[in-house]
Amino acid sequence: MDSGDRAQSEVIGAVLLLGITIAAVTATVATGSAALGLVTDEARSASVENGMSQLSSQSSLVALGETDARRFDLGSVDGGQLRLDEDAGRVEVRIERPNETETTYNGSIGTLEYVDGDRTVALQGGGVWSSRNGRGQMISPPEYHYRESTLTFPVVRLTGDESTPSSGTGVVRRATSDSGVAETDNPLRNGTVVVEVQSDYYEGWYDFFSQRADGSVTKDDANRTTTARLVVPDEVAFDRAVSLGGGGYTHNSGNGGLDESEYSEGDSHPGIESLIESNVESAADSGANFSDCLDGAACENGTYFASGDVNLENGVDFDTSDGNVTIVVDGDLDIDNNELQVTDSGDNAVKYYVNGSVYASGNGAIGTVNEEIEAYRNQVYVRDGFLEEKPGGGTVDIEAVVYAPNSDTDIGGNVALRGGFAFNSLTTKGSFSVEHDESLLGREITITGGAGQNPITYLHVSENAVEVDFDR
Repeated sequence: MDSGDRAQSEVIGAVLLLGITIAAVTATVATGSAALGLVTDEARSASVENGMSQLSSQSSLVALGETDARRFDLGSVDGGQLRLDEDAGRVEVRIERPNETETTYNGSIGTLEYVDGDRTVALQGGGVWSSRNGRGQMISPPEYHYRESTLTFPVVRLTGDESTPSSGTGVVRRATSDSGVAETDNPLRNGTVVVEVQSDYYEGWYDFFSQRADGSVTKDDANRTTTARLVVPDEVAFDRAVSLGGGGYTHNSGNGGLDESEYSEGDSHPGIESLIESNVESAADSGANFSDCLDGAACENGTYFASGDVNLENGVDFDTSDGNVTIVVDGDLDIDNNELQVTDSGDNAVKYYVNGSVYASGNGAIGTVNEEIEAYRNQVYVRDGFLEEKPGGGTVDIEAVVYAPNSDTDIGGNVALRGGFAFNSLTTKGSFSVEHDESLLGREITITGGAGQNPITYLHVSENAVEVDFDR
C-alpha cells in the first residue's frame, strides 16, 4: 500500500471513530435526559403529594371549625396541571331496613387533582389519594371514624371558583354549606348503615374501608363505587313465653291452649340470616370439629363446627365453667331421643347456630342439670324450622331461649317449652305445656351480623364545606 492509500485510510478511520463517539455521546445524553426527566417528574409529584397531605390537614382543621382559614403551598406545580371539580366524587349514607330506606346524606364532595403524566394526586373527602394508570390508592385517610359501635363521618366538601388554577398556593377557608344531612335518631334501632362512595379513587376507598374502617365492604368496578355496610344490632326481649310473627297462634285440640298472657302475635322479628351465615363462615375457618363433643366427655369452652346435617345418636354434656360453648351446624340438627345438657352451675351458656332446622322426638331435651329454670344458658338460633315436621309425641322438653323467626312450629303430645321462644307461628295440640322463665324479664338478646361483624349503634354525619382560593 502506498503512502496515499495509507493517508486515505487514516482519514476514513478518524471519521468513523468520530461518528461512533458522537453517536455514543448522543445516546448517553438522550438516556440521561430521559432518566433525569423521570426523576424530576417523580420528585415533583412527591412534592405535590406532600403539599396535598398538608392541605388535607389544613382543610380538615378549617372544615371541623378549629380555625377559619389557613394558607397552603402545594409546591412546584409547573410540570403538571391542577384541576378543581366541585362535582367529582359522591358520597351517600343511608339506613336500609326491611320495609324502608332512610337517606341520611347524598351529595358531591368535590376533588382537587394534580395531573402529571400518568400519575394523579388528589384531595377528596379529607383524604389524599393517588392514581397511576387508572389504579387508585390511599395516601392519607379521609375524615371517617368508627369507634366502639359509633360512626362519625364529617363529610369534607371542596368548593372553589377556579377549575384550572395555575398557582399552587392560596388560602383554604370555611364556606357556607347547604347541608343536605337528614337528622338521625340515635341510638339506631335496626337496619344496616350503608356508606357508598363513587369516585375515580374508589379502589383507595375500598382499601381504606377494608383495612381500617370495619364492616362488610364491596366494590363495583363498572360504576367505580365502593360500599361499606355496618349492621345495626337488634335487641329482642322475651317478656312473654312465646313471641309470634305474622303467622300467629292456632290451638287444635287437647288442653285449653295458651292463655293470652303467655304469648304475643304480630311481633316484628329481625332477620337471622346474616347472623347464621357469618357464624357458619367463622366456625368453618377456625372451629373445632363437632365430633369432638361426641366422645362421651363433657364438651368444654370453644367453638365446634359441623359441615352438614347432625343426627345425634347419644346425648351431649356441656361444661361451661371456663367460658361459653358455641355449636355451629351448617345443616339440620336432629336431637331425636337424646339430651343436650349443661352440667355446671355457672352463668355461661351454650349457643347453637343452626343453618337449617331443629328436630326432636321421644325424650329429646335441651336444658341444664339444675332444678330451677335457666333458659338463658341454652340459646338456640335457627334459620329455618324448630319442631316443625317432627314435633314428637313423647315428652320432648326444651329449656332454652329459642330464636327461630322463620319457624312455623307445631307441637303436640307432652312437649314442654320452658324459657322464651320466638317463632313465625305456633300450632299446639295435646297435653303440651309452656312456661315463661321470669328471669328473662328485662333481659335481651342481640341480633347482629354475627361473629366478626362490627355493629353500629350511633351514627353522626355532617357536611363541612371548605373553599379553596388559589393565588392569582
